[in-house]
Amino acid sequence: MEYIYKVLESDMELLAAALSEVQVSVVLKDGTEELLEPGGQIRAYTAKSVRIRGLSYCRDLHEFRILTSEPI
Repeated sequence: MEYIYKVLESDMELLAAALSEVQVSVVLKDGTEELLEPGGQIRAYTAKSVRIRGLSYCRDLHEFRILTSEPI
């Protein structure tokens, strides 16, 4: 199954995701596609980190994704 997702990169995209309370997945940016957080709401973010489910993830090391459609 393949999912279509959007990567949240800007502060505006993170703010919109936080306000709409969508489920955000966290993946390492190192190319391994290792899923660290299967889905949680953004509770806070700064220029350097994003907090989901009580854990802070570095924006330089992690990618934040939301699903945009069902599996194809």
